[in-house]
Amino acid sequence: KQWYQRRVAITAGDMNFNFSVMLFFKKLFKKSGRQRNPDEAVAKVFLKDITDVEVLNTLLKVIKEGANGTTCVIVNHPGSHITVCQLWRWPLHRTMPMLKRVPICSSDCNGNCINPYHYCLTMPAVEHEQGAPKPTERRSYSECSDSGICMDASSEHRYSGSHSSGGTGWCNIAYWEHNQRIGALHHVTDPIVTIANEIDNGLSLSKLSADQYSSVTARVRKHVGTGVLFSLEEDGIWLYNRSEISLFVQSPTLRMPGREGEQDRPSVLKILPGYTINCYELSRHLIVPPNTRTVRLSFEKGWGPGYKRQYVTDTPCWLELLLCIR
Repeated sequence: KQWYQRRVAITAGDMNFNFSVMLFFKKLFKKSGRQRNPDEAVAKVFLKDITDVEVLNTLLKVIKEGANGTTCVIVNHPGSHITVCQLWRWPLHRTMPMLKRVPICSSDCNGNCINPYHYCLTMPAVEHEQGAPKPTERRSYSECSDSGICMDASSEHRYSGSHSSGGTGWCNIAYWEHNQRIGALHHVTDPIVTIANEIDNGLSLSKLSADQYSSVTARVRKHVGTGVLFSLEEDGIWLYNRSEISLFVQSPTLRMPGREGEQDRPSVLKILPGYTINCYELSRHLIVPPNTRTVRLSFEKGWGPGYKRQYVTDTPCWLELLLCIR
């Protein structure tokens, strides 16, 4: 510890970074669990701006914690969070896509937090056709029930959905395993809610018990980890994938253009780990029929055209967000 404190203190203000500093930085990577050596050019830029050993130690701590940590690491170098994200989260990106701050990061940071797990990569918005179909036209594609569930009209596959009435929050969350709902509805009043395998504040899947689990369900639940965060923001409901697995989401505002002669259709989008997307655009809320204002999310397994599982009830672990937004 004394060795790298002395070396950082000696070389921090020097433009000619020597081997000792890079050796320290590689040791920092090794301690944080990263196998790949840091990009030397990016590392030099970072060490030139961040000279406080205490900040480096705190950074090492939060990197070890990963997505489980909530500590903010504040520096007075705007833009340093981009460098940190390049080094620790997305080293293969030579130029970083747009980053979005995860709402667990304190608003007091004013964009100066360099905890790389407080940011997600933003997925591009789904392009909509000019002149969105009217609600009556949308209903012709799917048969919608009063429960808020909308299934393909061509399908004979049915299940009993979850009712979203009651309460003054913005949504209720139902957790499903295949076609069996597990536990009671989770009523959400705060702007953000986290669904994870084990969590104190939010929906903890480990606290929900089923009569029996399939081997696939047990494995997927184990991989959920830090899970997913939903945030009600000015422009919509944002989904932040904070887990280490892919998520699959379907929403009435995420609709892909149909083939020639067909109407647009709900699509299932794959959300990679570390990515975020506006999964329900409030600008399109009024054209969505009230009984279809439901967001569905599956952990790790996709469904629909192009997937082995045709229906969401074929997936081992999935969620419904039953929206109560007026």
